[in-house]
Amino acid sequence: MKPRPALAEFTPPLSGSDPTRLPLRGWALELARRWNTGSYSVFILHGNIFDVFPVQEGAETAFVSLKTFLVRRLFPERAFLLFYDISDGLTFGSADMQKRFFEWLEIYDRVENTAYHVQGPPREFLKLAPLLRRFFQHMAQERQRGATLILEFPEKIVPSTSDAYASPDERIALVTLMKWAASPEMRRSDVGILLVTESAAELNSDLVQNPHIAQIKIDLPDAEERLQFLQSGNLKALGEGRPLETWCDLTESELASRLSGLNLVRVQNLLVEAIRNQIRVTVDYLAAGKKRLIEDYCQGLVRFKNPKAGVSLDAVATHVAAKKRLRELAWLIKNGKHDVLERGVLLPGRVGVGKSFLVDCFASECGLPVMEIGEFRSKWVGDTELQQARILMTIRALGPVVVVVDEADAVFGSRESGSDDSGVSGRVFAAFAAHIGDSSLRGRELWIAMTSRPDLLAIDMKRQGRFGLSIPLFPAQNAGEVMELFTTIARFKKIELSDAVKKQIKKTAGDRPFTGSDVEAILVRAKERAVLAERDDKVQAADVQEALESFVDPLDPQLLALQELAAVLACSDRRYLPARYQNAERGALVEEFNQLKHRLGFRRV
Repeated sequence: MKPRPALAEFTPPLSGSDPTRLPLRGWALELARRWNTGSYSVFILHGNIFDVFPVQEGAETAFVSLKTFLVRRLFPERAFLLFYDISDGLTFGSADMQKRFFEWLEIYDRVENTAYHVQGPPREFLKLAPLLRRFFQHMAQERQRGATLILEFPEKIVPSTSDAYASPDERIALVTLMKWAASPEMRRSDVGILLVTESAAELNSDLVQNPHIAQIKIDLPDAEERLQFLQSGNLKALGEGRPLETWCDLTESELASRLSGLNLVRVQNLLVEAIRNQIRVTVDYLAAGKKRLIEDYCQGLVRFKNPKAGVSLDAVATHVAAKKRLRELAWLIKNGKHDVLERGVLLPGRVGVGKSFLVDCFASECGLPVMEIGEFRSKWVGDTELQQARILMTIRALGPVVVVVDEADAVFGSRESGSDDSGVSGRVFAAFAAHIGDSSLRGRELWIAMTSRPDLLAIDMKRQGRFGLSIPLFPAQNAGEVMELFTTIARFKKIELSDAVKKQIKKTAGDRPFTGSDVEAILVRAKERAVLAERDDKVQAADVQEALESFVDPLDPQLLALQELAAVLACSDRRYLPARYQNAERGALVEEFNQLKHRLGFRRV
């Protein structure tokens, strides 16, 4: 087979060889290499498609849209560049290309007795596809330099729909693209077709899984790409010609580092907003703006938090074993020992034991931002996988970052798909499992999963290399820990505990298995009593005594016992367990756990 002509200058130019073209990197280099094998004629470009990309303009670097980048950098020497979407129909890379296409169209009309050269080519893809196929054959016969067809928003033509619900037009379009992908004639004709979509999951799965189709993922820009953008003439234009230090507290390198997780369009929007409103770009401004833009991009389905200065694990009461292990992880992070870091940490424990607060303090101690994933599933077809793709792409670009998943058993789901979700649950689970199991991200992402029911978390997630480190959390185990909880939380809530109040706490609370949320509720009620008595918020022993004696935990004690046993059984190291569980026989604990489930009406495991 005659080799396909290589994409223009796809390898990095030698020093001084061609200053008019920037070397390709990342996704563009991958596309060029796979194109040049001649093995594919259909490619799926997905991911960060709405960003801007660098091209050389004289001595300056300009940043242009993906469509312009493809035209000017990857395909500048193609005989034909054609673009199609269901809104504009067929358009062309230049006026000359359009003229030559219509000249051929006039000949086609005479042979087929049509009038396309007068009316224009059909807008509907199903009517246009046979016409394009004939045109590609004509190009092969004329030995022209080849054609590239770029299909934008292909998910509107071949959406992710099961065969049972696909319309006849969608089925025909799917078969057409799959036949083009498998056609050796198309490859010999030097015809390339690019499907450009934000999420490959929105396309029909038969198309995505076809071995004749290459997938190229466009990730969010890395630090080098962000720095290149900031060092280009674009930043000077943003600052209206003023030096950087006149409107920003940071250097270009510091800016590039702190803007991780944003694409270049959002970087530009963030800086323009500050400059146009005469707001100085400070660390706090960047943190607030970055948080807002990331949450907007993920449609409010994540919460992004920066580490809080001065906050550490010292603010956490009890949980001695957990704090010791997390401090070890924080030391590894701060000292760059990424090769021995865990990929994920599982924090099981009954409700109210302080899992979220512990994670916030840990993240601040190691100085990493936190992205917390919420429930992102949607009832709309394709929306769930699109949101998941955005979230994972943002996390990959943000690193190093702590990723927190609360109610992990519900968020991750399982490999099993329900009968009514068309396999969405299984695909979501598989994407999470593949991402978390990616060892190349070790040290860049630390995933922390929190759940009160670790037994419901799929076994695939609990293996080594994902959430193999499991550190259970428990309520206060003795009178000393109860007192520590009251003292720590009172300090945090700015409630002064006199010696008399502490004595009353020891007398009334004893060694009851309080959690952090229990103690917080008791102290707030005691303070409320002091406020109502107009004692200037000064809590007295009687206030605490009444709050303690009247406090009733409304949660089912059997359910709490079940959650505690689930945490014990999920533990990966007996040193993290309270003394009463460290030497307990596992078989007996499992039997007790199953009996509790049976009494509570759960399925036996």
